[in-house]
Amino acid sequence: MFPQISAAEYQARRESVTAGMQAAGLDALCIFYPARVAYLTGFHHIPTERPIGLVIGSSGQSSMVVPAVEKEHAESATTVDQVRVYFEYPGAEHPMETVAEVLAEMSARPHRTGADHDGYVPYWGYRGPRLSELTGADPIDSELIVESLRRVKSKAELECIQLSCDWAVRGHRRMQAAIQVGKTEMECYTPPATETLFEMVREMPGWRPRGNDDSGFIAMFVAGRSTAMPHGFVKGHGIQAGDVLVSGAGANIDGYRSELERTMIVGPPTPEQERAFAAMLALQTRAIEVMAPGVPAGEVELATVRLAEELRVADNLRHHVGHSIGLEGHEAPFLDRGDEAVLEPGMVFTVEPGVYIKELGGFRHSDTVVITEDGRRVMTDYPRELKDLIVTG
Repeated sequence: MFPQISAAEYQARRESVTAGMQAAGLDALCIFYPARVAYLTGFHHIPTERPIGLVIGSSGQSSMVVPAVEKEHAESATTVDQVRVYFEYPGAEHPMETVAEVLAEMSARPHRTGADHDGYVPYWGYRGPRLSELTGADPIDSELIVESLRRVKSKAELECIQLSCDWAVRGHRRMQAAIQVGKTEMECYTPPATETLFEMVREMPGWRPRGNDDSGFIAMFVAGRSTAMPHGFVKGHGIQAGDVLVSGAGANIDGYRSELERTMIVGPPTPEQERAFAAMLALQTRAIEVMAPGVPAGEVELATVRLAEELRVADNLRHHVGHSIGLEGHEAPFLDRGDEAVLEPGMVFTVEPGVYIKELGGFRHSDTVVITEDGRRVMTDYPRELKDLIVTG
């Protein structure tokens, strides 16, 4: 068995949204962003040019608007009160007209209608009227009614994320053991990633990936000087002695994700590599140590930056310390000096300060960390010390 979000939890989430709507004086709320639709209904889909939207009324009634290609999927995967189906986009009648019809049936006044976006979020060439063009009034920005709920993870969500972490660790160990000098990156990481995916299928009967990530499991790495770019590309130049490798692994459990990244060195590290690795590890350690309930998210980054200045690597930073993670690989809040959030028990973050040196490579670990009642807990149980991350293959 594996953890899943129950129908009762989806219902409770919609009830919380309804309470937020009532407090804000809204007659109805339109949700277009795919991850928010999934969070409130359990309906995970691949966004296309065909609009999909969820409409919640002030008394808690819910209606989802979907194209015909998603009819059976929506009807079987959700617990909403009604699934309204239009045939195709753009169609003789634009799909957004169906959303407007649902709002009218709910007697939603235009100036009391909220939305997370003024109409469907554009994908794949979509063009269409804004919601405000159909109702005659700008919708009230109500994104935070949903996003405030997503920030703190429930017990079931944490179980999904923890299992994702556990599979990430298993797959990463297999990948690290398969790295060999002379092979390309893809030759090294594809077989262990596939083997781990097959294990997931065997050990969790009925499991399937959900959401935009249909791979289910990923394990990969970038090698050489490409690692000096935080989002470096796999070049396929072949693993060479002395290379810096920056890896990533994660699994999809009922749509929930985690992040495990490690910096590895092929063969004996040089003194320069050792210094850069040590600085990166110190920064990540400091960030994790600072995290606790009541701590401002911005202070986690600022504490890390202060240490980077002491270690004289501040000029080698290229991004903030981390971000929340759950149904999406990146979620709010962020471990960033500009984020006003305060850490709370149940929040889950990646912690990944990096040190990037053009002539040497990039050095970054990422761990998934949950805020607990009395501090924090690292959910990705994988070695962090250099001695355990030297590739000898």
